[in-house]
Amino acid sequence: MSSRQRLNTGGERGLLHSWKGYSYSITPERLLLPRPVLQVALGSQHGVLLVEGGQVYSFGELPWKQSQVPEPAKPTLESALSGQRVVTVAAGSFHSGAVTEDGGVHMWGENSAGQCGLSGLSTVPNPTPVALQDLDTVTVPPQTVPVLELACGEKHTLALSVQREVWAWGSGCQLGLNAAVFPVWKPQKVEHLAGRYVLQVACGASHSLALVRCLGSHDGHRPHVDKCGRCNELLYTMTDKEDHVIISDSHYCPLGVELTEDDGKLEAPNPTTGLKTSPSEPVLPSYTSKSESPAVPTVADPTSVPSQPHASEEGEASLVNGMLQVTDSDTSALSGAESDAVAGAKSSPYPDEQAVKDYLKKLSDNTQTNTQASGGLNPSTGGLMSSTPTSALNNLVASCASAVGGRVASTYEALSLKKMMNFYLPSGASRSGGSPGVVDNSAERVRQEDSMQGKKSSSTGDIREEEAEGLRRRLSLPGLLSQVSPRLLRKAGRPKMRAVALTPLGGAIPEDHEVLPTLQTEVWSWGHGEHGQLGHGDNLARLQPLCIKSLNNKEVVRVAAGAHHSLALTAQSQVFSWGSNSSGQLGHMESPSTVPRLAKLSEGIRVWDVSAGERHTLLLADGDCIQPIIYYSGQQVKEGEEEGGNEKELCVGTSVNVRFLCFSQLGYVSSVFAGGRRCVALSDRNVMGFIASLHELASAERRFYCKLCNIKSQILRPLLDSALGQVIFGLLQTLANLFGRLCHLTGQHATSLTASLRRCREVKSLLILEHTSIFLDCYNEYVYCSAVGNFQVMGGFQALTKPSIDLFGKGPELLQKLSECGEENLTTADLLVVLFYLPARHLHEYSRLLLKLATCFEVCSTEYQKLQDSCSKFEASVLQLKRKRKEADYTVHFWKIFPGKMTDSLRKPYRRLICESSNKGLTLQNAGRFSVNWFILFNDVLVHAQFSTHHIFPLATLWVEPIPEEDTGLYGLKVITPEETLTLLASSPMEKIKWLRSINQAVDQALSGKGQDVASGSSVQKLEPPISRTASYTFYKEGRLKDATYEGRWLSGKPNGRGVLKWCDGRIYTGAFKNGLEDGFGEFVAPNKALNKNDHYQGYWKDGKMHGLGTYRYASGEVYDGSFQEGVRHGHGMLRSGKLNTSSPSVFIGQWLQDKKTGYGVFDDITKGEKYMGMWQDHQRQGTGVVVTQFGLYYEGAFKDNKMMYNFGKPHCLMDTIHGPNFSQENN
Repeated sequence: MSSRQRLNTGGERGLLHSWKGYSYSITPERLLLPRPVLQVALGSQHGVLLVEGGQVYSFGELPWKQSQVPEPAKPTLESALSGQRVVTVAAGSFHSGAVTEDGGVHMWGENSAGQCGLSGLSTVPNPTPVALQDLDTVTVPPQTVPVLELACGEKHTLALSVQREVWAWGSGCQLGLNAAVFPVWKPQKVEHLAGRYVLQVACGASHSLALVRCLGSHDGHRPHVDKCGRCNELLYTMTDKEDHVIISDSHYCPLGVELTEDDGKLEAPNPTTGLKTSPSEPVLPSYTSKSESPAVPTVADPTSVPSQPHASEEGEASLVNGMLQVTDSDTSALSGAESDAVAGAKSSPYPDEQAVKDYLKKLSDNTQTNTQASGGLNPSTGGLMSSTPTSALNNLVASCASAVGGRVASTYEALSLKKMMNFYLPSGASRSGGSPGVVDNSAERVRQEDSMQGKKSSSTGDIREEEAEGLRRRLSLPGLLSQVSPRLLRKAGRPKMRAVALTPLGGAIPEDHEVLPTLQTEVWSWGHGEHGQLGHGDNLARLQPLCIKSLNNKEVVRVAAGAHHSLALTAQSQVFSWGSNSSGQLGHMESPSTVPRLAKLSEGIRVWDVSAGERHTLLLADGDCIQPIIYYSGQQVKEGEEEGGNEKELCVGTSVNVRFLCFSQLGYVSSVFAGGRRCVALSDRNVMGFIASLHELASAERRFYCKLCNIKSQILRPLLDSALGQVIFGLLQTLANLFGRLCHLTGQHATSLTASLRRCREVKSLLILEHTSIFLDCYNEYVYCSAVGNFQVMGGFQALTKPSIDLFGKGPELLQKLSECGEENLTTADLLVVLFYLPARHLHEYSRLLLKLATCFEVCSTEYQKLQDSCSKFEASVLQLKRKRKEADYTVHFWKIFPGKMTDSLRKPYRRLICESSNKGLTLQNAGRFSVNWFILFNDVLVHAQFSTHHIFPLATLWVEPIPEEDTGLYGLKVITPEETLTLLASSPMEKIKWLRSINQAVDQALSGKGQDVASGSSVQKLEPPISRTASYTFYKEGRLKDATYEGRWLSGKPNGRGVLKWCDGRIYTGAFKNGLEDGFGEFVAPNKALNKNDHYQGYWKDGKMHGLGTYRYASGEVYDGSFQEGVRHGHGMLRSGKLNTSSPSVFIGQWLQDKKTGYGVFDDITKGEKYMGMWQDHQRQGTGVVVTQFGLYYEGAFKDNKMMYNFGKPHCLMDTIHGPNFSQENN
């Protein structure tokens, strides 16, 4: 029986359970199908099922079918898809879609708005192919684009292609297309997302979401946009005044289409009317209607399209053009800003508030023609609206400016103006139409939200409830003339803090190769926003995708869209929700939210799947047990009621309105689905323990990732900002960086495991099996390569005791909780040690769970072998990490008892203690009676300590030999170093064996580059390291090699072989060595300080001196080519002085004796044209010789002391050589 067969016989998979609403007595209904269900998609009153084998079933009300289905609740096979293997399905309100394994798209259902992509049909009864054709290609016919997944809304459909591009068709601004007429029958590419890597798409009733991978190293650096891509005009204008800087971003560039009253048509806007739009949304125009008095949509009407009533209210668009978006780190800076946003700013720290008001008044004066008709108080606002809408607008924007004045100033302080513009990424938007009452009702709702949250915000309610991202603060004040005075810098500037990136941004973890899912994501939204479902802090519609800035750096891994609300699930198992909250579906407050907010869940609940229906939300989470639990928030349907009957809405005004559904009988739920008013859960009954083990592995990884994130945010970040010494801070920074890498990898793996649970739930989907090396390398770098051990050895955890007490208090409750340590009375330093060694414990969890999975398979199966191999690797790494920690603990304890002065010089981050002789186990032979000899063996050096002095012997250049006991009767060891030889005596044979083995192993590890892991070497240890080795050593004793450094081959303590010897004064020898001396062929360079040049010798050496043939090039320009002996010129050689074009060129060829010209030689003085041939002695012409002149005359005679004795010589004339040139040629 195969392993697959064994799994299938132990339980059931892909079980489908359905229910409606929430009540304490609700029981899910089991839908029976012939095959396991892989995926479910729900519409308003119907659903689509994908079963194993690629078949598709529909159930519910299917009015588009030509013949009404007799039993709507019973799933019906879509026979039109027979013969095709479907891989994913989607359902909109009244239509459905399917994607086949070849990337083909099939649509069916309601098509009145073009949502099925088939022109000429109001309904499509059966699945019909829809082609996505890329018209940009040059091929004929156009190439068909394969699709990965679909998402369906009420009147539109989105498709995600294999190239990770988004395509859309249907009707409405939620398409994100530059379409002038709706419906859009043929699929078109959403150009605004072109070039981005889209991970997922989701559709609400009238809005769209896209999960996009952040631009990183794989996409190249995102260029800064200085000019508009359409009109090529500058987006920003900057004027540097004497004491302030004026920044204006009032550029206006129309998109080309704007919504009018007729939802089916778009028309070009008039660029001369209305306020200019913000460059933060260069593709989004103001929604300006040409009609003067259309019907004013109310907030209660969710389907009304926002439009402006008349031109007099165009000034209100600046409410959004002046919109302020503040990161969560700046929430405190906006205290009290909200109440002033409507009533007007009364006191402001902003330097030039009146100038802002004057500027806004000038803008509003251009639109005052029709404002008189709208004067007076609006009854819906309770009298808060002034007689002129723009006056309230001026007060609002001025108060926003007041609130962020300090933040602008601190940003200006930290950055230059150009850098600030690069850092300044506005995210404002144009304001849709509506009466003043609509505007004020939005502000009133924001006030209600903030009163329930206990926080203050700006008028747009842009609050986030997460930790501050100090390095990523962003300001948006589009459409506003900003004046920043440097005088504010001293008063508003924040203290500077050292910045450490705890999250890798590129290249750290192999995201580029798609090995692991990315966590660096953005959420983009577009479409209608009357309920705040777009998440941009307003109720405006967006014609094209816009990034939700407040979700940046939140590691969103999944998005979901309900009818009028949206959800985002993060890798840290948190859920952000925004949009309509009419039935409590957001899970955090009664009022709707226009910005993402955290759903309130009990502590320890980790959500890993989300789904959104019409007015409810389903969450799938980990609890205290392995079996997943389901949470529900939103509309409550009474039992026994039909869908058209009365329903009760669950709107609890407490901090938590997410309800737990006790469905333990479902088994192990793998995914949840919501749509319309229906809820569906897919589950597996335990299959031979495999499903339970798989869920346990994923749950453990999610829990561990949340733990690491808490440590990073609650412990590491505060400690990095505390006052620490330079050495400790550097080590802590390294530790934090590697901890961040490990945390990031864990988050990626948790996301991968979660996706595996939702999809195939098979062993082959486990990345930890195929890419075990990635995990081991990351853990080894953190612990095995001693990032945490180095910090511990240098006393880092003791140094963090005081900052920890200052930050976390004397009670170690937080550290105790995060470290999961059950021991009592531990010091703060001990708790920190336990906390940062947590990853080593998690490796054992990997090993345990992989072994548990392996037991679910036959021993002979491939799955068992893969799981067992990975388990063995992790277990071996666990043992290594345990040894690493033991070494670090042993070393820390040693430094506590070692004398302080020597500790400062010997203590190094990478240095680990192996053994030491404080117990008199090893002494020096012939030591004095009262002498103290302490031998300390580290992983890189052997230290001989005597009283207050010590000597360090690097292990790479240390040899140890046992002394035979029969010769001396002592247990001796001979230690050989380049400059010393020591005889050590052990106290016993066992002590001798211990030190001999320890030294040899330490030397071998040091030579192999693993000196930091002496104890964790392979099980088969070498008896002794090689006698001949390559190493580097600096000589310290007096002599010709003092302070010189040798790098090369060694043999028994002496340089032997090829190497490089460098002296402090710049001399360098490169060549062969023998028995510690230069011997053989080599090159020598010696600097000549007087001439500021180098002497250079190339030739043979013997016993450390030049010996044999060689060439010596002097700094003066002379070149000797000949024989050397004992380091000097000796024998036959040629000396060339100068060159032909120099003042004194000459050549000597002859015999040398002890570096002097002695014997027969020929000297050619080219300058004088004379040549001497004869005998020499001590550099002088001495004895018989001949001088030949350039005129052909030569003198033969005796020379003494370099002079010719004329009484002995006589001149001769050579007629055939009388011409100088011929003479020179012949003698050259």
